Amino acid sequence: MTAGALLIGSADGERRITPAETVLRIGRDPLCRIVVDDPRVSREHVEVVLRTDGWWLRDLGSHNGTYAGGVRVDELDLTRPCQVRLGAADGPSLTLRPEPVPGVPPPTVTAANHPATAASGPRFEAGRVPSAIHRAAHRTRIGRAPDNDIVLDDLQVSRYHADLLRTPDGLRLVDLGTSNGTFVNGRRIAEADLRPGDLLSFGRHQLVVDGTQLREYVDTGRVSLHVDGLGVTVAGGRRLLSGVGFALDECSLLAVVGPSGAGKSTLLGALTGYRPANEGAVVYQGRDLYAEYDDLRQRIGLVPQDDILHLALTVRRALRFAAALRFGSDVTSAEREQRIDEVIGQLGLTAQADQRIETLSGGQRKRTSVALELLTEPSLLFLDEPTSGLDPSLDRDVMVSLRDLADRGRTVVVVTHSPLHLNVCDRVLVLGRGGKVAYFGPPGELLPFFGVQEYADVFKQVYDDPDGWAARFAARVTPRPAAAAPVVPSTPPAQAPPARQGWWRQLTILTRRIAAVTLADRMYVALLLGLPLGLAALLHVIPGDNGFAVPGDPLARGTEASQLLVVLIVGAVFFGLAGGVRELVRERPIYRRERAVGLAPGAYLGSKVLAFGVVNGVQAALFVLVGLAGRPGAPEALALRWPLLELIAVVWLTALVATVTGLLVSAYVSSGEQTMPILVGLVMAQLVLCGGLFEVVGRSGVEQLSWLAPSRWGYAAAAATVDLRSLVVNPSADALWKHTAAAWWWAMGVLALQGVALTGAARWALRRHEPGR
Repeated sequence: MTAGALLIGSADGERRITPAETVLRIGRDPLCRIVVDDPRVSREHVEVVLRTDGWWLRDLGSHNGTYAGGVRVDELDLTRPCQVRLGAADGPSLTLRPEPVPGVPPPTVTAANHPATAASGPRFEAGRVPSAIHRAAHRTRIGRAPDNDIVLDDLQVSRYHADLLRTPDGLRLVDLGTSNGTFVNGRRIAEADLRPGDLLSFGRHQLVVDGTQLREYVDTGRVSLHVDGLGVTVAGGRRLLSGVGFALDECSLLAVVGPSGAGKSTLLGALTGYRPANEGAVVYQGRDLYAEYDDLRQRIGLVPQDDILHLALTVRRALRFAAALRFGSDVTSAEREQRIDEVIGQLGLTAQADQRIETLSGGQRKRTSVALELLTEPSLLFLDEPTSGLDPSLDRDVMVSLRDLADRGRTVVVVTHSPLHLNVCDRVLVLGRGGKVAYFGPPGELLPFFGVQEYADVFKQVYDDPDGWAARFAARVTPRPAAAAPVVPSTPPAQAPPARQGWWRQLTILTRRIAAVTLADRMYVALLLGLPLGLAALLHVIPGDNGFAVPGDPLARGTEASQLLVVLIVGAVFFGLAGGVRELVRERPIYRRERAVGLAPGAYLGSKVLAFGVVNGVQAALFVLVGLAGRPGAPEALALRWPLLELIAVVWLTALVATVTGLLVSAYVSSGEQTMPILVGLVMAQLVLCGGLFEVVGRSGVEQLSWLAPSRWGYAAAAATVDLRSLVVNPSADALWKHTAAAWWWAMGVLALQGVALTGAARWALRRHEPGR
């Protein structure tokens, strides 16, 4: 390879090293070619060597190390301009820049017919310094485990993540069935042929392909965000965002403020990619967020306005469940626990780690929500109204915490209604009605720009005249170079990523979490057990002492047995519906966020059905055993060993189907308050259609409608068990009440089929809360 001269810049000026000087040493020793007088620098710290493939920088075993991009390196390829620091990440700097060789064109990157439309490496590398250089062997294994050829210390990377193979046609990358995926130019791949300039992503590590070598870059959180011409138009042509554009430097804290209806939450959805804009671009550190969303979504954290926490859990336990769901299955519990400790310490929650979340202050609770997002070390952190409902003191604590996160190396965007502590932000974005930018700049210039003394006056002026203030701000901003008009993003709306664990593993984690949440709330447990016991007491109010025994005298038949069955079945419907009807709506913010990071909806719903199946079983046993205590039972069983066991099974399955009905309702309502009238209406409908109050057989319309009621089939199965026809006066002609095993199994089978159908409907209803909708 032909090499040109190398320019080395230091505090003493710039020196030009020609290829004739094949070795050059740099250090504190006066005999070095370039002397750096700093106590952190070793006497002979590094050397610059000309090899057959160009200039290289090599650390000479220095005590304090050599750093590039904030990461300690042993060797560095100097074929591209870079900056290194000696002795510390903030030590004396050297700028190394190779001169082009006359007559030799720079290397070109060609687009290839592989997982993306064009190589992303050259654009990504602009202005960056690689942290390490790797050579591609015949087979190079990449992963988190220490025995890999390229070791990436990142919990988002699997222990054995991918294989890089050298073939006669070039390099080929093969994903090893990872949880978080392998990406080439922002697209997830199973395997792909590579070309020079391709950008490979593994968690927060990126590798750029250059022939047979790979330049590594680590996303440490220092990222910029550029927004250009974002627009959102909804049905009817109403504009929610209008040409929003700004540039946010790395490690900045941005506050987005404005009157209600200004489009702040819409902007947040567009910036995170959760609900992409109709037009415009969001550029994450030089990469198009929408075009490479599958990859970049892992680097974005979002804290919704509603807490994404189970309040009955302690801080540490809530983080444990979140870590189990968000990290791959090959991340050990010790690794997860270490990361949890780091996040707790970072947010100052060490003293509250074993405290129940419901007992925390508002600021501490919000920091716990932030901790959930920081588990995966996102570079961009977005927060929607984190100070809503907090007093001024807690408002300040939250904003100071966000300032600290930005100072530690993250870019933070916060949507807020409170202007009390905007002074801790680097930039403020003011939106007017219709999503128009009325101001973007330092907080200290905000009030002078509007010519007012109070923030309340800013909100009023922007609300009254959004177009006027948007025009004034646009006139003040230096026009950008002529660029293409905002374009419609070519990618479809955001979709949830693949699950990071298998379906069964997620089901296990979620079921354990439900159990932990339920058992931690003693009042809720008392209500779950107290409800069937209270209903059981009502059974003892029903007059009579025959129970389900066949009276010796046919004239002694009465209504006692039918009344007992009505209370048993409708009671099962009641406590089943009561348990499920508020379950999904109260966890909706949690579900939406977890779905956006890979939660499997089937596992989520399955865990609810499984957990409530156990709860309903205990409730059914208590209800039947306590409610029928002291009354004679049915003489014989039809399908199970004991008649009482059959009744418990019928009550259990009826309650479970009612629970699933409640989950279906809960998936559709928008608030918990809406569930109460629906609960009352459903219970009354089940009471009327069960067939115990009056005969539904033969009544056109009513009979057919009753087929849809779980209580109809539960009552029929119970009537078959106790042989209700032999116990009541003027028995019904309902064929479902026959005292035969076939009748019992038929009623139970239809009841189970209804449960399956309702579960499928509930799963379909969860689609309403998918990302992008």
